[in-house]
Amino acid sequence: MSTRKALAVFSFFAVTLAFALSSTTASAQNAKVEAAAKALQKKAMDEDYLATEFAKGQDKLDKAITSCGADKCSASLRATLKRDLGVVQIGGQLDREKGIGNFVEALKLDPAVVLDPDLRTKDLDAAWAEAKKRAGGGASKPGPAAPTGGQPTGDFVHEPALEQQVRTPVPIYAEYSGEEQLVKVIVRYKGFGMTDWKPLELKKSGEKGWAGLLSCADVQQGTTQYYIQGFNAANDPVAVGGDRNNAYKVKVSTEKVAEPPHLPGQPAPTQCADTGDCPPNFPGCKKNTAVVGPAEPTGKDGGEFCEEDTECKSRECKASKCTEPKKEGGYKKIWVGLSVGFDFQFVPSADDVCKLSSTKDGQLPVNTSNYYCMNGSNDYPTRVTSGANVENDRLQTGVSDKVAGGGAFGNVRLLLAADYAINMNVLIGVRLGYVLNTYGGQAAKDDGKSFPPIHAELRGTYLIGQDAITKTIAPYGMIGAGISTFEAAVKVSVVEQAPGGPKTPKDVDAWHLAGPAFVALGGGARIGFSPRAALMAGLRLNLAFGNDFAPSLGPELGVVFGF
Repeated sequence: MSTRKALAVFSFFAVTLAFALSSTTASAQNAKVEAAAKALQKKAMDEDYLATEFAKGQDKLDKAITSCGADKCSASLRATLKRDLGVVQIGGQLDREKGIGNFVEALKLDPAVVLDPDLRTKDLDAAWAEAKKRAGGGASKPGPAAPTGGQPTGDFVHEPALEQQVRTPVPIYAEYSGEEQLVKVIVRYKGFGMTDWKPLELKKSGEKGWAGLLSCADVQQGTTQYYIQGFNAANDPVAVGGDRNNAYKVKVSTEKVAEPPHLPGQPAPTQCADTGDCPPNFPGCKKNTAVVGPAEPTGKDGGEFCEEDTECKSRECKASKCTEPKKEGGYKKIWVGLSVGFDFQFVPSADDVCKLSSTKDGQLPVNTSNYYCMNGSNDYPTRVTSGANVENDRLQTGVSDKVAGGGAFGNVRLLLAADYAINMNVLIGVRLGYVLNTYGGQAAKDDGKSFPPIHAELRGTYLIGQDAITKTIAPYGMIGAGISTFEAAVKVSVVEQAPGGPKTPKDVDAWHLAGPAFVALGGGARIGFSPRAALMAGLRLNLAFGNDFAPSLGPELGVVFGF
């Protein structure tokens, strides 16, 4: 054999061997990709989907489809991945239209692919049948389309309102002509500023129709979104109109609508009264009576199936069932209790707070800030009924007994409380009690500037939140007014000097006396131990006036019992 022929034969075998090796390597790599894709598919369907972690399952299937690309996995595997992605999107109510699109792609990749019999539902069967029509060139729409551009499609014939005026109910009317027998149709909606989707159960209207009104209180300026679900007797969602990711949208503005939307055969709903930011059950807030049309539903009864708290009358969904709603009359109306409060009083600055005037009939303090001094348990300076007041005369003015102002520990209040609950949010009552850490001298009493150590107060309390008096924790605000003593002592240094004698310093207590009238504001938290016992913990601000003005701030802690 010649050298040239030998080289030709060698080149042929080399190319053949290289091609074989590359094919083997590519096959090995594709096998790894398929194994990884199947592992993601198994976790998505056997774990995430069955645990209703639909978004996680969708992510895993998307990764598997991306890794397979157009040629790294078999057509049959790519078809089942697309099929399962459609199952997750439709069964998990993520996006029905995208799910049908993935079914179509699965059928085009492998016409023999079928739904997993263990996962089939009537809704999935209907979507699969629609996908077969599309894949075979049949119907191209999943159901009657809304006539408005940009709005979702679905199984209902529904024409959404394009716009509505703020605080005006949004009418919703939808017809269903499908094969399933619907026993219930629910609209889930979310107005501007709402964080959760709120359910509204439509009422049967005619042979095919379902109708209802979105609450005017939830129709705020911005955009209101909603989607429709129809349920069969087994409580399975078998018909849809839109979904959370592709909802019907209504523009809400402050302007009147030229042609207000309305339900068939009914007048257009009227705008509800503007109650501002009225909290629940707050006195003076009027309930809306301007809604025209079917009464607003209150939700499901106790024991019915639920997915969210907002579906239930009780606003509480536990273990997929609504709890029994709390009845308005089921709370305690009479509440009595004990409380203790501490005052930190703000006192004014003043000079010569202990010095007395030398008037014949008064010997009143020369300060105008209502300070009275005591040395131990005795008035200082000692008042005399006749003759010179030696102790007062020895006080050096302008150089001692000064108060710089600021804060001082004041009174301690032990109070009995009695309240009546007008409703689940508003209570009115009284506080009566005794005051500790008070001025103990006689001089202020003689001058008519001291008040007995008692506390009498009228008080209103507002518990914040729906059915707040039954909640475990409820914030509260309060306002009160009454009469009491408001006193605080500060240490001052005085200097006595007899004529020609040495200066003698001395520390005494200067009591600032305010009140007796006061108003109080405050707030805190009510912590319920049971339906008839609660802890009240808060902070209150007192504004005392009368003989003198003084603000004070302090904590208040008490327990109350319902009857």
